[in-house]
Amino acid sequence: VIGYLLNDKSFKNYGKILKMSGRVVSDFTSIDGYGITYINMGIMGILSIIFVILLGGTINGPVVGGILTIVGFAAFGKHPKNTIPIFIGVFIGGIVNIWDLNSTAVIISGLFGTTLAPIAGAHGPIVGILAGFIHSFVVMNVGVLHGGMNLYNNGFAGGIVAGVLVPLVDAFKKGE
Repeated sequence: VIGYLLNDKSFKNYGKILKMSGRVVSDFTSIDGYGITYINMGIMGILSIIFVILLGGTINGPVVGGILTIVGFAAFGKHPKNTIPIFIGVFIGGIVNIWDLNSTAVIISGLFGTTLAPIAGAHGPIVGILAGFIHSFVVMNVGVLHGGMNLYNNGFAGGIVAGVLVPLVDAFKKGE
């Protein structure tokens, strides 16, 4: 509501935000102003909560942390167009895997998996879905590598996925 009021009671320039990939530097406040940035932050918060509800999850501490992380980074690159593919990929990964979709581990792998949003923004929704799908598998199995310190699990897994997937996608694009 505050964003809407600050943005002259409109969604003007929201399309401009949606066209950005989310790669650095995507500081929406300096590019488009505070009003439309607050609108994007609100929309991303609502989408994150919808993701949790659709998976039948519980709103608990780690989930709230994931939602707030998305809201915060909605001022610096995340928007519906580059995060929804990640959510879809994690959802599909949860369906084909042994973990319950409504478990906190799967839910936060989707929320924190949006660290891969710039991949979806730069390479399209299909690659974004693939990134989310792969992330769901990596994040649930990578804890063994760092002694179960799950605080860093999603960031570490996201780095592995990005480090492998982006060069492959780039190689295939060059071969076209």
